[in-house]
Amino acid sequence: MTPLHWLGELIRELLLRVPMPVARGLFIALPLALLIWVLTLPNEETTRPGSIPGHRFNLKVGVAIALGLQILIYSLL
Repeated sequence: MTPLHWLGELIRELLLRVPMPVARGLFIALPLALLIWVLTLPNEETTRPGSIPGHRFNLKVGVAIALGLQILIYSLL
């Protein structure tokens, strides 16, 4: 067995020890944390550069919808 096989087997065994509810919680917590971060960004950081004044398109809306759907799907699986 090569050192890479040994390392891969060690990582695999460590990851198999993580309980499934904990893994599921972490899998849902990551997009949830990203959603909170995106929603707290200032509007100046989330608008398209060179957009027409008065016609600002905020990218937070699309990202929030995408992350919300991702959280919903992961919650149901």
